[in-house]
Amino acid sequence: MTPTFKNNSLPADDRRAVARNQCWLGKKFNLLVALFALNAAISRTIAAPAAAESIPSRDTPAHVAALRFMRGINLGNDLEYAAGNGAGGLTYSAADFDLIRAEGFDHVRIPVAWHLYAGPAPNFTITNSIFTRADALVNNALNRGLAVLLDLHHFNEFTAKPTANTNEFYAIWKQVAAHYASRPANFALELLNEPNDAATTTVLNPIYAETIRLIRLTNPGRTIFVGPGEFNSIDQLSFLSLPKTDLNLIVTVHCYDPYYFTHQGAEWALPDTAITGVLFPGPPTLPIPATDLTQKKITHTWVFDWFKDYNVKPTSVNPSSSFAFRAKLQRAKTWSDRVGRPIHVGEFGCYEKADAQSRVNFYREIRTQMETLGLGWAMWDWKAGFHYIKNGRPEPAGMRDAMFPPPVLNSPALGSFEIQGAAGKSYRVSRTPSLSAPIDWTAIATQMLTAPVMIFNDVDATNQAGGYYRVEWLK
Repeated sequence: MTPTFKNNSLPADDRRAVARNQCWLGKKFNLLVALFALNAAISRTIAAPAAAESIPSRDTPAHVAALRFMRGINLGNDLEYAAGNGAGGLTYSAADFDLIRAEGFDHVRIPVAWHLYAGPAPNFTITNSIFTRADALVNNALNRGLAVLLDLHHFNEFTAKPTANTNEFYAIWKQVAAHYASRPANFALELLNEPNDAATTTVLNPIYAETIRLIRLTNPGRTIFVGPGEFNSIDQLSFLSLPKTDLNLIVTVHCYDPYYFTHQGAEWALPDTAITGVLFPGPPTLPIPATDLTQKKITHTWVFDWFKDYNVKPTSVNPSSSFAFRAKLQRAKTWSDRVGRPIHVGEFGCYEKADAQSRVNFYREIRTQMETLGLGWAMWDWKAGFHYIKNGRPEPAGMRDAMFPPPVLNSPALGSFEIQGAAGKSYRVSRTPSLSAPIDWTAIATQMLTAPVMIFNDVDATNQAGGYYRVEWLK
């Protein structure tokens, strides 16, 4: 049986899973959940496979580090824009970081436009002002036990003309790496957000290799995230070539599929994104007429084709369903297994103009798929246009359970049970002989999941007269 009873009357930060195990009495095993929830106590180019050399070990420093970056959130619309840019202007207080941790995120991704604060050649000296602002976010996160991923964002001059701007790219990373050299192991660097245009994967490979070498001069043990071209496209992974002797590299990809659902109403992508009311999953009860697209001045044939399929295809193959990303994420996992590099989905999300229930459906489906494949993720974003939170609470209703579902208990055999949870998270199992007050819980095991399912066996089961288990997620 798979009990999924949830007691919503409990406080959000004090929800637990408790199991009754009667097998010790020689009876038919019966697992009952008395309380259940979380505890806060605590593409464009399809590439042929490349002949990349595989890293035989799956216990490299990168694989160990990847478990610190399993459930993250992007702190967007702040340091990645110049002062006065209307897309920026958000600020993040200590209260934000308290809430990020309380909700269950284990890391933050901090986008920074370092190049906007770099001086002239040849030194390209970065001003102290941006380090001060970035340090405040980094320190707030680390002080709360959150891992940090710090990137270089929106360096459009470099992606347009990589060769002409390579020296600045190197200079930025030498300075940033040196500044953060003393940070702990749960602090990581990401070389470049969404390379595109002339910054193709093959062009970037040697630039990445030299940048990694420069960072290693001051940060020999630092985890570094590296992504392929075409906006961190999964379809570009087979062109990515990394220094095979460096075993502390994590590969980052982005996934905003299905695009005309996730970006509906997005002002920066008009007119293709002008149609709103797109549901997830499709098809809709009332099809969207082609005349609506024409009235919005949409002209691209592929947009018409997408909506034609959206209107009529069943959910299993509808372009506005998990069909849009299942195969892509599986390809990323397959590449990861073959090459021996962990994969992190550094951005995914849905703009706030989508239907509320459809947003919840989307986040639940893509999160489930990523975690089933063992892929770490960082959703875009905390409180801007793709927000997880609004007015101090998850929004829309259902968002928290979509992203942080309660653990599921299942009994596969006498004297044992499975905990279905999130890889990279730690769970504590406690036992008590009775639920009558005063309850005396005794911790008997604490374990980090390295896969979505943990099997727990109580070695003392035969010596007990029966009792209850409590499983707590240690946030």
